[in-house]
Amino acid sequence: MMSLSPSSTTLTLSRQVRNLCSSPSLFCGLKNELSTIQKQSTPLIDVNKLKDPSVKDEVAKTMKAYKRATHPTSVPLKKLFLSQFPLSIRELLQDYSYRDNPLKLQHDLLCTLDFYPSADSLGKRGEVVETTLSSGHKINEFAIYPPSLGRTETDPTKSEKYRECKHLIMVHGYGGGLGFFLKNFDAILSLDDWVVHNIDLLGYGCSSRPPFTPDSLEAVESWFHDSFQEWLHLRNLDGLSDQTLVMAHSMGAYLMATYGINKDPDFCKKLLMVSPGAVIKHRKKVFVPTYFAKLWEQNISPFTLVRKAGPLGSKLVSMWSSRRFALLPRNEAALLHKYAYGIFQSRGSGEYMLNYLLAPGADARHPLIERGIHKLHCNLLWAYGEDDWMDKKGGELCTAIINRLSGDEDRSSVCEIPNSGHHIYLDNIEAFNRLLLDEMKKF
Repeated sequence: MMSLSPSSTTLTLSRQVRNLCSSPSLFCGLKNELSTIQKQSTPLIDVNKLKDPSVKDEVAKTMKAYKRATHPTSVPLKKLFLSQFPLSIRELLQDYSYRDNPLKLQHDLLCTLDFYPSADSLGKRGEVVETTLSSGHKINEFAIYPPSLGRTETDPTKSEKYRECKHLIMVHGYGGGLGFFLKNFDAILSLDDWVVHNIDLLGYGCSSRPPFTPDSLEAVESWFHDSFQEWLHLRNLDGLSDQTLVMAHSMGAYLMATYGINKDPDFCKKLLMVSPGAVIKHRKKVFVPTYFAKLWEQNISPFTLVRKAGPLGSKLVSMWSSRRFALLPRNEAALLHKYAYGIFQSRGSGEYMLNYLLAPGADARHPLIERGIHKLHCNLLWAYGEDDWMDKKGGELCTAIINRLSGDEDRSSVCEIPNSGHHIYLDNIEAFNRLLLDEMKKF
């Protein structure tokens, strides 16, 4: 249960809530409601138990190699440079030769799917779509069409069936790209009346990477919000809010929530906030090494190091990818590594938003809880990993505010995914896919 004892941490959180509730009686009611929030203890699924003795040793090795994402300040510098870099010279030179063509690396990755680039036996089809904005910049998307649209020779967005379908929009987090959701498509494809739009935000992935010029919070958010709004229009998704489910991860979740607050509170029917960033300020002080803080304030990120490393860039990325993708089949893990290298070493652009939204140590500069989260008209689900370094209390506080101010106790809810950290969709693929599929089925 969340404690509301008069500690300095709790008083800080209480003040954040009080600022949003002008009525003293409303605040008191909210405070009482917060005190009843219980920690969810029932897992979404049972964890599969591997009993075959012949695979026990291999599983043990894999689990030892696999590492969940940790807080960005938790890895000491000396440990970082003493880590293993499991990539041969031949492999890194091959990766370097494709540094200017991340779309090829994306294509190779997506080719592991049965329905790309050609439709599968049922008629489901994946397609890479580049939508050109009025600025000339492009939004990269991996669209998945159901059988009823998969064999059409014309633009699917022009058909009546397209506007009758339900639509899932998937949005990556900071530094990510659409390819990281590779293992989540099979669950989605079991439903026949959905179109899936897996997008790269402007300045990320294989979308255009124009020079990043915003110099204020408003300008930073407009950079992403305006391009997303135009993309919705060009893909004939505006006006379909009652048929739209948005799943967004980490900083992508923050951007989608602020899009609804600033632009259109009715832009979707439900918003899945998956391990969302910058919801509340840290409740406990986080130690930030001096070198880390200086690099952060100068917008020097790990992506900068990858770009500066030349042919060694892929080897640097392999330090991370060899651990993050260790649970995946070898071929998929190798292709995801190449894809990650391809987008990490691409021209810096959207990544420079980080210092405007987060202080060194990933502390929120402009907490979402103070931005008017109750203004959203959609339903919300806040999903956190069991070992997430994002603070679940942020989702609990926002849920209490939303439900009380809307008068609907079911408007917003919080859940916890077992055996996972910040990257839930990779840490516990089966549980995350079941969560997403359940949300789609009851949509």
